[in-house]
Amino acid sequence: MTRHLSISLLVLASCALLLAQSGQQPKLSVHTQVREDIFAGYMINDMERFEVGVKKLDEILRENPENAPALGWLGSVELYRAVLAREAGKESEFRSLYARSQETMARARALGPKDFGVVATTGATLILFADRLPAEEKLEAYKKGRAALKELSAAQQTVMDRLPLHLKGELLAGLAQSAERLGDWEDAKVYLTQIVNSLSDTPYERKAKKWLEDPASAKNSTMVCQTCHDAGRLENRLRAQKQP
Repeated sequence: MTRHLSISLLVLASCALLLAQSGQQPKLSVHTQVREDIFAGYMINDMERFEVGVKKLDEILRENPENAPALGWLGSVELYRAVLAREAGKESEFRSLYARSQETMARARALGPKDFGVVATTGATLILFADRLPAEEKLEAYKKGRAALKELSAAQQTVMDRLPLHLKGELLAGLAQSAERLGDWEDAKVYLTQIVNSLSDTPYERKAKKWLEDPASAKNSTMVCQTCHDAGRLENRLRAQKQP
């Protein structure tokens, strides 16, 4: 996102967990259906929950193999598995999974070129895992991820100030981190300053201030995934559906 994320993912109440594991919910977006399960793998290495999310993706894609958001998440899953294979010393498996992840993400983008959920999923995933990739793939991931988030930022300029903390914070954090990693410190400072000015009293502001005060500290720390991912979204959406 070797870089391991240390942010804790709150555990859902048992009833919510049962709902989350009950398969796909047709009235919910793909993102809402799978996010919490898949990020349980990303954030705290809960592979049982992770596989629940993967199973949901499999079900969605069986019904519609050209579901762009589901393919975007599948590419994300494949990239994570590639990272795990590399860290386990399985170089051949890493290469195969990494290539597959890039193909799946490219297919998702081709099927949903104006689907900004797909843009966000693929772009953010590349930045999330880039530091855990070999040098060449790391560079590729940051370039692709930065381009995707630049596209997303341009599309959201008129509503940026009204975005929820997580969406705004992760967008600006991803842009700042990718710029820093690619050696474009001047561009990184633009986004770090924007974070400080617009996201006060948040984890994003605290980290951005540290980077601005001590640019060298950015080399060994990360800006992204500071609110990834609040638990309870799926539970709240399911509860809302039941209300008259």
